[in-house]
Amino acid sequence: MERKWLLVALGNLLVATCIGALLRFAFVAEVSWLHFKSFLHAHSHVAMLGWIYLALAVLLVPTFTSDSEAKRERYDLLFWATQVAVLGMLFSFPWQGYGPVSISFSVVHIICSYIFALWLWRAVPYRGELSVLFLRLALGFMLLSTIAIWMMGPIMATSWRGSIFYYMAVQFYLHFQFNGWFLFGVLALFFRYLEHQGFSLQAFPRRWFTGLLVSSCVLTYALAVAWGNPTWPVFLTNSIGVLLQLAALLVFVAWFWPQRQLLLSRLSRSSRVLLSIGLLSFAGKILMQSVVAVPIVAQAAYTIRNYVIGFIHLILLGAVTGAILSYAIHWRYLTVDKRTARIGLWLIFGGFVGSELLLFLQGTMLWGTLGFLPAYYELLFGLSALIPIGIAVFLIGQRRSVGLN
Repeated sequence: MERKWLLVALGNLLVATCIGALLRFAFVAEVSWLHFKSFLHAHSHVAMLGWIYLALAVLLVPTFTSDSEAKRERYDLLFWATQVAVLGMLFSFPWQGYGPVSISFSVVHIICSYIFALWLWRAVPYRGELSVLFLRLALGFMLLSTIAIWMMGPIMATSWRGSIFYYMAVQFYLHFQFNGWFLFGVLALFFRYLEHQGFSLQAFPRRWFTGLLVSSCVLTYALAVAWGNPTWPVFLTNSIGVLLQLAALLVFVAWFWPQRQLLLSRLSRSSRVLLSIGLLSFAGKILMQSVVAVPIVAQAAYTIRNYVIGFIHLILLGAVTGAILSYAIHWRYLTVDKRTARIGLWLIFGGFVGSELLLFLQGTMLWGTLGFLPAYYELLFGLSALIPIGIAVFLIGQRRSVGLN
């Protein structure tokens, strides 16, 4: 794996956030040529599969395999095949939405992900390391999530199109991507960092933490099911899942907190701040889902769009992107040596924090039937626009310092 590939993935994030800002601008002024739903598909697919998937792949291979394995030409070919699939989705979704071309590129990406998972699984033997356990769980959740994609063909070709089964399939894929593959992937990187730094994980309650987190990941899919089947057994299942997840967080904090200064002191200031954003977002995600254990709150969580969007961005931009950038900067895949790069990071996460606060505040006001904040859409667009501007500035800093080596 090469350093320049991470810059390509960041370029995908830049494109995805530009589309996201455009979608926010559509609520400020009319954009007659914009087909909102089709561009939304392009935004989400490029953000998930062009940024997070590729960034994780680029970092996981050299982190868990030998130098000779990471430099094999087959990874180079697989990366560019995956990037072609991402570009295909970028251009085909705005053109036709879910259609033959966009679905074909999605299938190509899935096949590439299967090859990647197979190669990495074989290249990394499990000898009891916590990081490798989480790596395998992450790959397992990634493969599990794609079952829903193969179901989409029959659903779209029958009367089930637009039905509850379509929605449940989409949510199955998204749930096990966000809460499974992405989060377990960054936790694998985090535990690998600890192992590389010589920290003993013998005292870490790995069985409790892993068991609680895996169980909660499976059970909290019930919240998506609640949209079409809001019955008490479904809400109860989700409530059990979020409480197990809260228990996992408490187990982690009980171990992490006493030695937090030692763990964080070995990181540069930028890596430490980014990791803190990632960990706080991870904790915030769990605490928010814990509140959803109350059925009336759960109903608001999946019916108020501001909450849904804010929660998705909390995971993708806060927990996952924060952790990825922290890890990449620590191991010099990316650099903050130039002031330009540091300014870029401030813009990215300033826009992220500001838009999150605005989304959750407006969602709470809608829940309380208090109406809209003054200039809400204008403010949301302005804060959202900071993110692609920040990414562009950050990339300029990378090209000056790191180059394309």
